[in-house]
Amino acid sequence: MSRLVVWRAGARVGEVLRKSNGNLQFRYAPGYGGPPVSQALPLQDTAHGHRVTRAVFGGLLPEGDVRGALARNLGLSEGNDFGLLEEVGGDVAGAVSLLPDGVAPPTEPTTTPLDDEQLDALLGGLPQRPLAADAEGGVRLSLAGAQPKVPVILRRDGRMALPTNTAAPTTHILKPEPERFPGLVDNEAFCMELARACDLVVAPIRKTVTVTGNPYVIVERYDRELRADPIRRLHQEDFCQALGIAADKKYQQEGGPTVVQCTQLLRACTRVPARELPSFLGALAFNWIVGNCDAHGKNYSLLYGPSGPTLAPLYDVVSTVLYPELTVRLAMSIGGARQLHEVDVGAWTRLATDAHLRPAFVTETVEDLLRRAAAASRELAAAPPHDNDTARRIDERIQKLSAHGATE
Repeated sequence: MSRLVVWRAGARVGEVLRKSNGNLQFRYAPGYGGPPVSQALPLQDTAHGHRVTRAVFGGLLPEGDVRGALARNLGLSEGNDFGLLEEVGGDVAGAVSLLPDGVAPPTEPTTTPLDDEQLDALLGGLPQRPLAADAEGGVRLSLAGAQPKVPVILRRDGRMALPTNTAAPTTHILKPEPERFPGLVDNEAFCMELARACDLVVAPIRKTVTVTGNPYVIVERYDRELRADPIRRLHQEDFCQALGIAADKKYQQEGGPTVVQCTQLLRACTRVPARELPSFLGALAFNWIVGNCDAHGKNYSLLYGPSGPTLAPLYDVVSTVLYPELTVRLAMSIGGARQLHEVDVGAWTRLATDAHLRPAFVTETVEDLLRRAAAASRELAAAPPHDNDTARRIDERIQKLSAHGATE
């Protein structure tokens, strides 16, 4: 039986075990009295089984083509969650680190700086070398998602570095422009700034270019306490992990989370659901407003603080309808509406009934957010750094929605 040790803030939390048949288990360390790793993994003396262990820990790994390329580069099977975590589980989303059995977490951080040319090469090479993975060189990073990206350390002097051991938490995520989706950097930067202008809580983001002119966005990690010295990891988990649903089932049509399941989760685990539920409703509505059909269960997360979990800042918001090759089927249906164009007052009212929310509160929230988005979008799309064709196309969608009315 192989094992990986799960660490959190220097404490041994438990072990991920791989049995001879390939199935996974998670067992808390004897005497561990800290918070659970996940809502789906409550503290208990016996081991948690394969399904939920894979959902929580496999959910830390990338998906799709990124996962395939990562596995090939590491000489592993794409379906080998344990092997991939063994190679890249040192710095992941949240506060845990996974290290091979017998390897103690280092206490002194080590990093390697990136100059402008090295950064340009790193971002350009991500499709072939996802996450800059280099286990032999000490770079052991992982992020969920299907888009090429890499976590880095943005130093206080403005220079970037890669960690070479797990004592150096990454602070920011870099996402270059993918060849398949031109304008995606402008798209995400605009949508996220628009969400902020609408008073939604979002991960800080800005766009820039490499020395050779390749665009990318820099996203500040909300699961890091950047003002602490040293910087420390904050725990988080996405809704799929919290509900024990594997990443390859993240879409509702494949068994992924529904809006009702998400609201039930927030009611069950947050201290003030009356604050978190409106925030979640605002995030749902905003994704509909900008035309993001890919807002699935891994695009919403819980962030764990001193008072328990809250809804994490909004992240990974893009207008997918700008790309004709992408589906307009919603990742999570809204009141039974499965397609983006089917969302109307009836859908929002049914969502309210299904989620045990007041229908008037839901429809008023959506209408108010649409009004604010229309006003802010027109202004943002006309001024730097968002005066570009991508932003104008998103603004056109929002103005048409506003003219028609969200709940007519």
